[in-house]
Amino acid sequence: MDFGNAPRTAPIGGIPVVPRADVVAAQGSVSVELPPEQTVQSAQAGEAVKLDLRAQERSARDIDARTRDLQTRAAFARRSAEGQQQERQAEQDLDAAVERRIVIEPRTRAIVMQQRDRDTGETISQLPDETMLKLRIYSRELADRARDAEEQPVAPQVERIA
Repeated sequence: MDFGNAPRTAPIGGIPVVPRADVVAAQGSVSVELPPEQTVQSAQAGEAVKLDLRAQERSARDIDARTRDLQTRAAFARRSAEGQQQERQAEQDLDAAVERRIVIEPRTRAIVMQQRDRDTGETISQLPDETMLKLRIYSRELADRARDAEEQPVAPQVERIA
């Protein structure tokens, strides 16, 4: 039946919209016409914000520990400075009491450093020590004897049997 003035809708040409199966519509979402690589989805609601008060307590303890550490280091530096001063004073006292000499030992021609007590004249220390000097003297004498033996001409020996 035709009523005469009924409006007629004409189809609009273009790409038919095909519903996509890979997109899940969330509640309250708005439909858009985008290609698959440009899909827009609503963000999921995140977890509630958690506040860890124990971390603040730990940081306060860490600050206290650092403060104690700095105080300990400062006290150690003070004691260390006092100890260094005492060591310097002891070295100065030792320098006043000890005579240092460098001697060339004539038989080995070795340089010998000696530290002697100024009051008694006793040798406190010596480098190289006496044992080493005696070994050098002995080895030098052996080398001199070997050299002398090589330098002397060997006289021909004649055996006489009677």
